[in-house]
Amino acid sequence: MADLRCGPALIALLRSDDSTVREWAAMTLATLKIDGAVEPVRRAYRACLERATSPDWSEPVGIRWALTELGARTSFIPPLTARLRATEADDAPGWPSAHFTEIINNLADHSQVILYSQFWQVDAGRTYGVSDNGLGWELDWTAPWEHLVEESRTWSLLEASESPADSDVFVTPTWIDRADLFLER
Repeated sequence: MADLRCGPALIALLRSDDSTVREWAAMTLATLKIDGAVEPVRRAYRACLERATSPDWSEPVGIRWALTELGARTSFIPPLTARLRATEADDAPGWPSAHFTEIINNLADHSQVILYSQFWQVDAGRTYGVSDNGLGWELDWTAPWEHLVEESRTWSLLEASESPADSDVFVTPTWIDRADLFLER
């Protein structure tokens, strides 16, 4: 059972020297829906940006998730991408991998940057991770946003060309919007 009195201690942990502690503190604050957590979590995210932590690393991904769960961030999903999402009947995460190329182009056409994608196979009601293709691409986060969008499109399309597209394989891309790198003060 969660004890909401832990809020002040978790908020203090957002200033830890350890990135994992900061990430887990933010995620726990969001999971517990702690009152007053939004601004401290926002400050923790700004600190990630100021440290130039790559947006695809675990800490900023976790903190963005926390901000979304706390209602302080909205993840943009273009209409086509939303329509292509797997249905509950599929009992699968994300999107059918057969639509991955469409999803990549739709996200890029809406100025979204794909950070990475994970593939999952659903078999007999169980979900298994599918090994990635080992491309290991990295973006130059000092580049203009438009360049990041096109660079992530190019790498993601290469990844899609080498990924399984079977009917039991699904993909969960993780992406960000320009606002995730350039927060308002």
